[in-house]
Amino acid sequence: MAVVYRGTDRVLGRTVAIKVLHPHLLDRPEARARFGREATVIAKLRHPNIVEVYDVSDAQADTAFMVTEFVDGRVLADFLVAHGPLLPEVAAAVVSVIARALAHAHGRGVIHRDVKPENIMVRLDGVLKLMDFGIAHVTDMEHLTMTGAVLGSPAHMSPEQVDGQALDARTDIFSLGTLLYLLEIGRAH
Repeated sequence: MAVVYRGTDRVLGRTVAIKVLHPHLLDRPEARARFGREATVIAKLRHPNIVEVYDVSDAQADTAFMVTEFVDGRVLADFLVAHGPLLPEVAAAVVSVIARALAHAHGRGVIHRDVKPENIMVRLDGVLKLMDFGIAHVTDMEHLTMTGAVLGSPAHMSPEQVDGQALDARTDIFSLGTLLYLLEIGRAH
């Protein structure tokens, strides 16, 4: 849906990530709405383990982009490829950190709906960052979600999500369980 660039905030002198909606999606109102919603969702969340949003383009702009915190590291999926399965204690610690980030989001009415290793960054200093709230469900923004639409990554979806049913925070908890399994075993199933 988008491409992410590394950039520099010239005003504040910091490295940032710039997520830009693909040009072929600019004329699709639902794609722009989802992209804008992601920025709105992340902006509601202030947690040390959730990527922070700094700025977003105007809805009428020629290009749709958001500027976020730059996380110097790699996604957890790549970390697993390089290092293999984690010790159970380490896997539990990773899931515990992400669970706290999700609890924060759930407390603000946000259900991530796509918890998976590709959406978790491992910073060079070991800090974990949950990212990509592109298909998140927000309880006070229900009009922007598609009823019955199946969105997410099948290997980590709860049965209710696969069936297109109404979701609550338990869908993310289910995904945390699949994440724990993957971290310890090294594969989704």
